[in-house]
Amino acid sequence: MTAEFAVALPAVIALVAVLVGSALAGVSQIRAEEAARAAARGMARGEPPAEVAREVSRVAGADAVHHVSSSGTLVTVTVTVPVPGAWGSAAGLRAIAAATLSHEGTP
Repeated sequence: MTAEFAVALPAVIALVAVLVGSALAGVSQIRAEEAARAAARGMARGEPPAEVAREVSRVAGADAVHHVSSSGTLVTVTVTVPVPGAWGSAAGLRAIAAATLSHEGTP
């Protein structure tokens, strides 16, 4: 092993760790967005809250937390998903997404 390789190796390992952490954060954000959309669709159709909670868990994982709020004819679902991995857990990173739809049958 050359000295140059020994010096560059930690930088390469750190770069790979950052790339993997970024990918995990991106996947968590997509899961949160998909879960929020699915839950908002369910709430707009009038599905029971328990069914919506199961859908959020199915799409975003068991660690996902959702919050439903209504305002007039609109329903908003916010989903929060923890970012996995050592860096995401240590920093307490969370992916958050919200979706708003009108209740079906309303103009």
